[in-house]
Amino acid sequence: MPTLIRCVRSDFQKFRHTSMLWIHILIPLAAAVLFVGYYSVSPWNAEAKISGYFEVIGAAFPLMIGLISGKSVEQERQSGNFQTMLCGVKSRSAAYTSKLIVLLMPGIIAIAIAIGVFATGFQTAPGVIYVKAAGLLIAGSVFPYILHLFISLRFGRGASIGLGIVESLISALALTGLGDRGWYYIPCTWSARLCDCLVSIWINPSQAIGYAEIEKCMTVAIPATIAAFLISLLWFQRWDGSRSNE
Repeated sequence: MPTLIRCVRSDFQKFRHTSMLWIHILIPLAAAVLFVGYYSVSPWNAEAKISGYFEVIGAAFPLMIGLISGKSVEQERQSGNFQTMLCGVKSRSAAYTSKLIVLLMPGIIAIAIAIGVFATGFQTAPGVIYVKAAGLLIAGSVFPYILHLFISLRFGRGASIGLGIVESLISALALTGLGDRGWYYIPCTWSARLCDCLVSIWINPSQAIGYAEIEKCMTVAIPATIAAFLISLLWFQRWDGSRSNE
């Protein structure tokens, strides 16, 4: 644990001296302000506005994860070809877990800003809806962070960004009828669809379908996320710093 704490502090120091922290603050802030401004003159009903905002945030998040993960890993490559991660720390597990935590923390901040600012400017829904939406967005993003960290380390920044673009498109498509039957098996769709279910429950609390969909997703997502972390951690223990394109 002390090793992990030291790694987190070190990685955070690297992170804070880049533009990535500001990206996590300014982009969600701008998005929330723009949506609140647009919704103030939009004729849509309140439920559609809130659902639409949550869906946009959930669908756009995989692309943001791809960009940030790729940029963070590229920084490690440029600073010493990953030797700090692989040899500068006694425990590789601590080094890998630290990198994942430092990627997740700004992501949580970004979601908190995006939801908090929107909730402040658009107070139609109960506050608990916004809190639950933030929790679901965060929970649904853990697997993509693990995946993109692995992709960035193994294949490079371009692959992570490319995958993020594809995932955002899939997430948007899954919000239509195309994703109704099996979205819970596609990790990049979890955040957007979970928020969709949350709004459905808010609008029709007597209908059980929203609860059932969330339960199905959690049944798949929790073991899949744990397995992804353990498998990627095992891979990192044996990784020598090379990439498939080298």
